[in-house]
Amino acid sequence: MSESIPAIKLCYLKDAGKYRRLNEGLLLKSLSESRAFIRDRQSRGIDIYIWSYQGQEGYFYLQNPMAQESWAIIFHESGLVSAPLIRKIAEAVFREFPALYRLDSYPAPDDNADAAFEICLGQFDEDPAIQGRTYFSPQFSERQLAFIAWRFGYIALTTNRSGDKISRIDFVRRDRTMDKFLRSYALFYELIDEEGHISEGLHDPALLDPPAGLQAHNSVLSEAAGQIIAYLSGELQEFSFPWEIEEGTAFQKGVWEITRSIPYAHLFSYKDIAGKMVGDEKKAIQLSRAVGQALGANPLPFCIPCHRVIGMNRDLTGFTGGVDIKDFLLNLEFLNFN
Repeated sequence: MSESIPAIKLCYLKDAGKYRRLNEGLLLKSLSESRAFIRDRQSRGIDIYIWSYQGQEGYFYLQNPMAQESWAIIFHESGLVSAPLIRKIAEAVFREFPALYRLDSYPAPDDNADAAFEICLGQFDEDPAIQGRTYFSPQFSERQLAFIAWRFGYIALTTNRSGDKISRIDFVRRDRTMDKFLRSYALFYELIDEEGHISEGLHDPALLDPPAGLQAHNSVLSEAAGQIIAYLSGELQEFSFPWEIEEGTAFQKGVWEITRSIPYAHLFSYKDIAGKMVGDEKKAIQLSRAVGQALGANPLPFCIPCHRVIGMNRDLTGFTGGVDIKDFLLNLEFLNFN
């Protein structure tokens, strides 16, 4: 999100001298007292981190309540820290701990306003009785994400780190596993109920507005969402929004490239794709399973229309979103094509 963030470093016993210099408020008189203090904090599950940024230095305490890696609390003790710097230190902590979702930061910064980061609204900002601020990982993500609500739950669109292309499309629905990145956004959008299940979507596809605390959708997300909604409404057959494949083996990319060429409302079999890759019918049959596995790893459904690939017996086998979604998309295309 930012060009530069503070460097943070775990304070070990060997760093007692530096910690003693920074920690003037505790009046630690010797290195042995400083080491004893650090050891005491460690025994209570509290880590001390030293930060440095643009010639400034300080430290903070970090603790994971109930040993949850998704939630942490940091406490600043080394003097007043400005709101923008508090926010940058929070960003550094999120970078250091990718599994972290929520970070509560105490005490309050030396000013209440943070004009440079208006989108980061903590749950404590409007409570003068609590000197703290809460941050969430989606607020610091290098990628942007948007959700389209539809009859099968949600379609998540994710940009690359530059924000100028779509790099990932996921189907988010009830009883489907999500990685930590998707789950953090689903939590922030409040799409997960108290039992941990994804909530119901909408019958007619619609782009969800970002919640308070997140930036507005950038132009790429808005364009891609608009085109996918038009496609799901039967008004569009080809996509023109920018996208890119960030990873994949040579074999997977070969399968995806052939799949990309399948026209709207047309069908290929796994064997058809394998045949285009090897040019031999016997080898194509042997390779069909590997083709199916490659399509199962497709990062960009819709752009790479793997729903148009079926089994040799015209079975709707396999689809990352579910066979019911595959059936729906094919019926949608056949009806509109005819």
